[in-house]
Parts: sequence; C-alpha cells; structure tokens
Amino acid sequence: MSIVKVQINHTKNLNKEVLASHLYDLIGEEYNLNEDDVEDYFEIENVYKLPNDSFISIFIIDFPALEHNRDFQPKDTVKSYLDTINRLEEVIGLVKLQDDFLQKVAIQYFNKLFAIEMELRNVLTYILTYDEKSIEKGVFKDFGIQLAESYKDNEVNDNYENGLYYILFNHYASFGEPKRLKAEQVSEILQDVSLSDFQEFKDRLQKRYITEERHTEFLFSIKLKLKPLEEIRNSVMHIRNLSNTKMSNFDKAVNDFGTDKGVQSLITDFWTAENEELKEQTWLSLAEKEVEKFQLRKEGEIWLVDVNYGTFILKNDIDEFEDMDEVKNYIYEELKDSVEINDFEPDCKEQIDTWVDEKLMIAE
Repeated sequence: MSIVKVQINHTKNLNKEVLASHLYDLIGEEYNLNEDDVEDYFEIENVYKLPNDSFISIFIIDFPALEHNRDFQPKDTVKSYLDTINRLEEVIGLVKLQDDFLQKVAIQYFNKLFAIEMELRNVLTYILTYDEKSIEKGVFKDFGIQLAESYKDNEVNDNYENGLYYILFNHYASFGEPKRLKAEQVSEILQDVSLSDFQEFKDRLQKRYITEERHTEFLFSIKLKLKPLEEIRNSVMHIRNLSNTKMSNFDKAVNDFGTDKGVQSLITDFWTAENEELKEQTWLSLAEKEVEKFQLRKEGEIWLVDVNYGTFILKNDIDEFEDMDEVKNYIYEELKDSVEINDFEPDCKEQIDTWVDEKLMIAE
C-alpha cells in the first residue's frame, strides 16, 4: 500500500464519494476496478471550518499495489488526479503533504546523489591536498566559495570530515580558478617584508591556483554537469516534486550520452589519468622507503636478509643467498609483493639494485 496525504481548501462539502469518483474516472477502467473499491482507498482525516467560511479537509488515499499495464507511472497518476480535483469549482487550493510514490523515487535519487557527492569530495580532497592547500575557510575564500553553514574544525576532525562537507553543492567546481585579488590585496602582499624578490611575489600569487592542468581540466569539465544534480538535490532535500524534466536532465548529467560523458565517467577518467601519470613514480617512492627496511647479514660465504621494523629486527635465517645478485633479485620480488599500485606491474629493477647498493648496510 502507498499513502498520499492531501490538504484541501474548499467552499462546499467534499466527502469520500465525491473525491473517489474522480479517481475512479481516472483509473477505474484501466485497472478493472469498481467504484466501491476506489472509495475504500480514501479516508477523511479531518475537516475544519475556517473564519472565512471556507473549509480545510485533510484526506488520505491508500493506494493498493496496482499492476501497471501501460507506461503510466504512479506519480503521474497522482498528479493527474490532483489536477482534476484542483479544477473543481468548490476548490480554492490544495497541497500534497505525503506521497509514498514520490518518496520511493526520491530515495533512489538520494542514493545516487550520495555516492556522486562523496566521490566529488574524494577527488577535491585529493586535488587540494596534492597542492598542499588546507581544506579550510581561508582557501574557500580564495576561490569565492560560500559555506552552506558554519562549522568548528574540531567537530569536523572528530567526524573524519573536512570543510568540503559544508560548502554549497554548486561550488564543487569552483576550485578551477581563484577570485581575482583587489588592488589593496596585491599591495598588501607586495609590502610583506618576508618577500625577498619579485619572483617570490609571483610564486605566492601562483600558489593560489590549482597547479596541475589535468586537475583544472577536470574541475571545468564537471561545472556544467552540477546544475541538474543540484536541482534534483534541492528537490529531494526539501521534499519537492521531481519533474520528468529534472529527472531527465539529471540522468543526462550523470550518465554518458553519445560522446558526451557524464559525471560518473568524468570521475572515473580522472582517477585513471591520475594513476597513469603517477603510478611508476608512486611505486618507486614507496619502494625506496621499503628498501631501507632491509638489513644484510653475512655468515661465512652466505648472505641473509633481515627486516628492520624500527622497534625490532625480524631475522630471516631461512632464505640464503650466495651473492649480491641473488640478494637483489630477492629484495626486488619482495618489493613487488609488498608495494601494490592498481594496474601497474613494475619494471624498475635497475633502480632498486642501485638503491640496494647505496642504502643497505651490512649488520655486524
């Protein structure tokens, strides 16, 4: 069963029979119903006389699970019915207060929005951290970004969130370019005694920007996609009607249509490009730190490789090696197993061998 609750302002008596007759005219033949069946869907919750001699009635329609035998959505049925009632001579106006059909659709869109918004925060947190920009009010001000509501840093940190959870939805794409500085702001920077030369002044201005072109390209690519998402978001959060136009625009913004990529693909492509750009550099950087954990031991003509975890040394007396080439091969294979980067098979043995020669000490 699905509930629709309506408050109606009217000038004459509107009983269940009258209200039900208009719904019967709309769906009775469609679903092979009789008038008594349809009248049973209705419950008049309250009727009140107002000081201006009009009336307020609050009624509930409890729809059964009807089998839809043509492309006619429940929310469209509700809309058509309310349009009919609203045109009655005795009706001054009406408001739909509860709509289980709308709620079910809204929940579906909420779930989609939840996932997309969290992924946008994921990308933006990465981009800002990449540029060593603190995700706080000062950075938001630089980019002309408004807070949806104020927040306390300690509360945000305690919840493992950041300032992106408190900005307006349409500002997720506003990090592409900072606000232009006013003349007095430029003058204030120039007068900073810590500036050593003009190049440092230029560097300070440049730091206001997102540094990587591929990052700004992503931000500009999602800019036009966010408006349809925000419209659905506002409708869902404020429990407003979801028009077919809004839902269609949302779907076009989220999903791919021909060569026009939706937000979901743009986010996926961002991470794919980032991984392609940085995967080897990232693997080598992590591997370099891991190499330093290995510690060599020589007993007679045999080499042994232990692992220094800082607080203790894990001795490995099982694997024995006859020469340094075997040691290097072993360490390289260990690194390939322990340092994992998505979609990357390292081919960096020469560099690892160099680090083994440079960094590893032989334990006495």
